[in-house]
Amino acid sequence: MNTKDTLIAIRRLEQFYRRAVGGILREPAALAATCARSAEPVPFAQRHGLACEPVAVGDVWGRNWESGWFHLVGRVPETYRGRTVVAHIDLGGEGLVYRPDGRMLQGITNGSVFDSEFGRDVVRLFDPCAGGEPVELWVEAAANGLFGMFCDLDPGPDAANRDGRYDARVNTLRLAVFDTELWHLTLDLRVLLGLVRSLPERSVRRARIVRAAVDGLNAYATSGESARAFREILARELKKPAAASSLAVTAVGHAHIDTAWLWPVRETIRKCARTFATQLDLLARYPDYVFGASQPQHYAFVKEHYPELYAQVRAAVKAGRWEPQGGMWVEADCNVTGGESLVRQILHGKNFFRDEFGVEVDNLWLPDVFGYSAALPQLLRKSGIDYFLTQKLSWNQTNEFPHHTFRWQGIDGSEVLTHFPPENTYNSQLHPESLAAAEERFRENDYLDEFLCLFGVGDGGGGPKEEHIEMGRRQADLEGAPRVRFGPAREFFRRLAAERDRLPTWTGELYLELHRGTLTTQAYAKWANRRLEHKLRALEMLAAKLPLDRYPQQELDAVWKTVLLNQFHDIIPGSSIGRVYRVAHTEYREALAGCERLAAAVAAELYPADGNCLTLVNTLHYPYEGAVTLPAGWAGCEIDGGGPTPPCQREPDGVAVHVSIPPYAALTLRRTAETTAPAAPPGQSLVLENDLVRYELAESGALLRCFDKALGLELVVPEAPGNILTLYEDRPNDWDAWDIDAFYRETPLATARAAAAEPLPAGDVRRGVRFRYRIGRSHIVQTVRLGRMSRRLDFETAVDWREKHRMLRVAFPVTVRSDYAAFDIQYGYLRRATHRNTSWEQARFEVVGHRYADLSDRDHGVALLNACKYGYRVENGLLDLYLLRAPNYPDPDADQGEHRFTYSLLPHPGDLAASEVMAEAARLNQGLLAAKGVRATNTRLPVRLSGEGVVLETVKKAEKDAGLILRVAETHGRHSTGRLEIDFPNFTLEETDLMERAVGRRLEAAPAAVLRMAPFEIRTLRLTYDTAQ
Repeated sequence: MNTKDTLIAIRRLEQFYRRAVGGILREPAALAATCARSAEPVPFAQRHGLACEPVAVGDVWGRNWESGWFHLVGRVPETYRGRTVVAHIDLGGEGLVYRPDGRMLQGITNGSVFDSEFGRDVVRLFDPCAGGEPVELWVEAAANGLFGMFCDLDPGPDAANRDGRYDARVNTLRLAVFDTELWHLTLDLRVLLGLVRSLPERSVRRARIVRAAVDGLNAYATSGESARAFREILARELKKPAAASSLAVTAVGHAHIDTAWLWPVRETIRKCARTFATQLDLLARYPDYVFGASQPQHYAFVKEHYPELYAQVRAAVKAGRWEPQGGMWVEADCNVTGGESLVRQILHGKNFFRDEFGVEVDNLWLPDVFGYSAALPQLLRKSGIDYFLTQKLSWNQTNEFPHHTFRWQGIDGSEVLTHFPPENTYNSQLHPESLAAAEERFRENDYLDEFLCLFGVGDGGGGPKEEHIEMGRRQADLEGAPRVRFGPAREFFRRLAAERDRLPTWTGELYLELHRGTLTTQAYAKWANRRLEHKLRALEMLAAKLPLDRYPQQELDAVWKTVLLNQFHDIIPGSSIGRVYRVAHTEYREALAGCERLAAAVAAELYPADGNCLTLVNTLHYPYEGAVTLPAGWAGCEIDGGGPTPPCQREPDGVAVHVSIPPYAALTLRRTAETTAPAAPPGQSLVLENDLVRYELAESGALLRCFDKALGLELVVPEAPGNILTLYEDRPNDWDAWDIDAFYRETPLATARAAAAEPLPAGDVRRGVRFRYRIGRSHIVQTVRLGRMSRRLDFETAVDWREKHRMLRVAFPVTVRSDYAAFDIQYGYLRRATHRNTSWEQARFEVVGHRYADLSDRDHGVALLNACKYGYRVENGLLDLYLLRAPNYPDPDADQGEHRFTYSLLPHPGDLAASEVMAEAARLNQGLLAAKGVRATNTRLPVRLSGEGVVLETVKKAEKDAGLILRVAETHGRHSTGRLEIDFPNFTLEETDLMERAVGRRLEAAPAAVLRMAPFEIRTLRLTYDTAQ
């Protein structure tokens, strides 16, 4: 055939393929149905308590997120005898099909927002049938699609259905004959057409496939539409073996169920059940097939809500057919999530799989997370995780990542073997053209013989269809395609490990050049997450003073599970629908209140009651120097037990007192009958000054001057003031809540200028100025404060945010010159370039920093601290922090309303490691744990660490025994030494991994344990002691 004849033939074949697919279901027979509708899901056992109504094809049975129980009845026609019978059910949404006895058959869905042709709507019933069998099915249906609602991507403020709309309509209710031979023919043809698309136009293989397919189609037409005749001709092409150089593909069934995204967590519970039931059915029908699923939280959902289904999953895991994957409780965000939270994700995730299934998971499975911290390799290796999988960096906007398989090295030098499936998706359909492209794209194909493929319907769940498995089987040994074999990821990784020494190394973070807006979107969730992470740390450290049998482990675990669930990579980043955040905000408020109740209860057990006392506990590694506001009604205070009266000043909203508390210690303030707080004199100036630093502010709110007295240096650029609040247009090309694009810098809309500047009363504790702004449609009240003994200038900010498609940023041009800035990450810091020499640096125009970003030379520097923000831009001498944004999709109410946050400017002598940056960032974020109405009789915490560059991050009860777990981190990026003092009697100290399993080293601890730490090293210790004393 010439080229044009070949194109005509291919078009003819494609048209036949579409017709054949439409003809697989034949001789329909109607099913009768009733429906019981409810606003919330109702369990199978309670379905009879609902009122049922008849329903027919064409009826709308439910709207946005409603639920319904369908009862379907019918009889197999006698004419079906000897053939395969299926139920064809399309209820206009998702559903789970049950037998009358409660056995789950499979999930169904009518399609998705993104793919109108996708469907899983055929349920096999009899193969073959005898004819005349009664049919009775129950379907728990959901009025939403695979991807939730149909949504306007940019709804107006008064638009109807701003949060989306969905009318669940009964589209199909029928029995049908399933033409198995025709179905297999469509699969044969689809595989060969896929090869035609991937092979060179002039290749012999392509030409002969087209010739055979045309001959088969002609035979089909002349043989009375015999699918068998067509298949016999195609078989000679399907039997041709793969080339000797063809790579192998390990294909593992995959579903990627987002814990929340375009649907609420409530619906995820049912998505898990639908997916798990469907995959168990496929495992029973295909003995060579292997399915894998991550996220122990999902298994826990199924265990709680669908125990019979969970028992089947356990059996499949035991049989080696179902692979528990990934070491985290959920597939967590790795940018915003804190260090201890990442440890708990892994600790709870791996423990669940080991306790429930006896499986030791050795891989981290995060195919869809928006970037990966350079702290992760050490966390993984010290948790028994040797392998890491993602594909997300294939989404990069600017640079193509140079490897698919490599050794990823973290900030401490730890390495983890990493693989990016070269198909660049976790939703593979096992189409030959996609696998062939992956084989060619695979960057290590010159020496590695195998890559991994994650196939199935992901995002909304469901997993592979039987068609995917059938296509994989046909490519087990097929000329023109890589060799497909089904198998678990763990076996692939263990084979890959043999090639470790040949692999390239990538050092540092795996930065995703996309979705940078997720560092800022849904600001309240990020504020609450940061707050809870720090509250839990302090609370656990205080609770460690209790007898171990009184430690509130169950209560703390419940709060941690709330935090961990909401760290899922579409919740905490801000990319879910509004309903998800309404639930999350409630959970956050309850968790914060629960922490307060727990702290009060723990303090009441530890310390005697005294209504005239306020006990302040410093759980930080650093001395706490700063202001505290006394309880309402207190006129003054003294230090309990004697000592100098602390400086106090009376302010309009209470009495502020300056306290000094050593590390890991408590201080009790006693209420005095007479005031010890003189009224602070009215402020007269926009200058904030102490013995260390002088700040000058303009009436506009701008910072005109930052003069460090010890250094004798001006640190703000004279001609470019700091604290410039700027409103920019924020309309990314794609992915509204996810993205910001670099061109935002070209569209500044307004710079905030204060309408009023009010100097606050100034006394011995602190000084301040309050500014009031209006910018765009929003209002800002900002209180700028300087403490008596600190260089740190705090900007306490309250915003009534009413913008749309706009972002608010604050900038500080400084006089420090450095090619690199340091950014706080989990358990350390990461240095990034401040120049834009290459496309790699240009792509990093927005980067993550937790508590600080520091720009230093060898002698001095300036840091920009924050208490709940994450998005930084540090370029040349500019320190810039992303404060708020206002996307309209998928949550049209994202970030609307009131926000409170603090950022701080900190000039300092010395470089980062020699400065107070880490200490001040910790004080700003952690603060003091306050217990009203108790008096501390023993002011020391029982475990204390001293030494520069080391921090006692965690003291908690061990998960599985009666000891305490201590976690120490080196934070300066150098060799550091710490001295660990312990007050418990007759104690022993042994080293463990992050899973709290002994690694064989016992530490000498008399009179104190000396810890010699490598740069950025994390060490975990188990402390056991005599509980009888």
